[in-house]
Amino acid sequence: MKLSLYLDDRETEKIFSYLRWIFLLIGVVIFYFPPLADRLQFTKESFPLLLTMGFLYMAAAQVALARLSPGNKYFGVMTKAGIVFDYVALIWFLVLTEGVLSPLFPISYLLVMHATIYWRTKGALLSSACMTIGYALIYLLQGNFDFYTSFIFTINLFFIWVVGVFGSLIVIRERKHFRQKEIFQELMFIDYLTGLYNHRHFQEQLRLLASSGQGFSLVMGDIDHFKQVNDRFGHITGDAILKKIGAIFHELAKKYDAQAFRYGGEEFAFLLPTTDELEQIRFFDDLYASLAAEEFHEECRSITMSFGIVSSHGEGFPDKLLGQADQLLYGAKAAGKDQTHFDTGFIFRSPLAQGEVASARQ
Repeated sequence: MKLSLYLDDRETEKIFSYLRWIFLLIGVVIFYFPPLADRLQFTKESFPLLLTMGFLYMAAAQVALARLSPGNKYFGVMTKAGIVFDYVALIWFLVLTEGVLSPLFPISYLLVMHATIYWRTKGALLSSACMTIGYALIYLLQGNFDFYTSFIFTINLFFIWVVGVFGSLIVIRERKHFRQKEIFQELMFIDYLTGLYNHRHFQEQLRLLASSGQGFSLVMGDIDHFKQVNDRFGHITGDAILKKIGAIFHELAKKYDAQAFRYGGEEFAFLLPTTDELEQIRFFDDLYASLAAEEFHEECRSITMSFGIVSSHGEGFPDKLLGQADQLLYGAKAAGKDQTHFDTGFIFRSPLAQGEVASARQ
């Protein structure tokens, strides 16, 4: 877990998941650790049920947190369901630990902050209102309306709303700063046209991988006849094609746990976390199938691309790898384009190019 004042949703949810386990442990201690349990004498008849429900939910949430990305729609469902669970568990805890006078009431401030993170001002107001309703019901059902209990009840509700209102302002400002940070990072590392990583980030990642000593593959690619496309159809059409390629490569990168880059102009690059030739062939099979299936523009419906791929087995020479990939790319262009040359000598031709070769032989 990174230490930062600007946490993304995953890191924030990790913190709250750890806090749930801590509070679960605190509950076990205050109900079952004799030196405390004997002196506090909290009502614990229904605590085993709460403990079981809490453990099952928290274990499932921990697994989901490890597997789901923040962009996944189920990640959002999980985080919001977590707030509902926290609310139910907290009210239950308060009932078991002297109700209005419960020493665990400050946990409600965390609940309000958690809701504010995901629902902003609406979350702050909604969570504060729900805590007010739940706490008021405890107060009424408890039936103890003496001055001390009523004073504690009033002051706690007051602070719930103070935390809700001012906490929401603080959280919203923090999230705004975090978003600005994300925008600055995008400007530094993301190509504005294709949405892929830019040349600067490519150089950094290539050197990082090369110095790590782990195996990976470097792919260099180029759009065939792109200058003629720009000359014939104009740069607006050319930009539209680049955007479409960016979208295709972005999806491929996610599928193969790779990184996709716009190297410059009509040149692109991939960093693949594999040196297995069969996996590399599968990657290019998907790549060329995606290019063939795409209608890029009404004026230029199809394009072809050539690639060169070289594998690193921990040599640690990024410039050498880049030079080898470039030479393989140039070899693919010189050999007729619409194909990929491997550093092993294998040549992968797109299904369209294979069909043209077969027709020519007939």
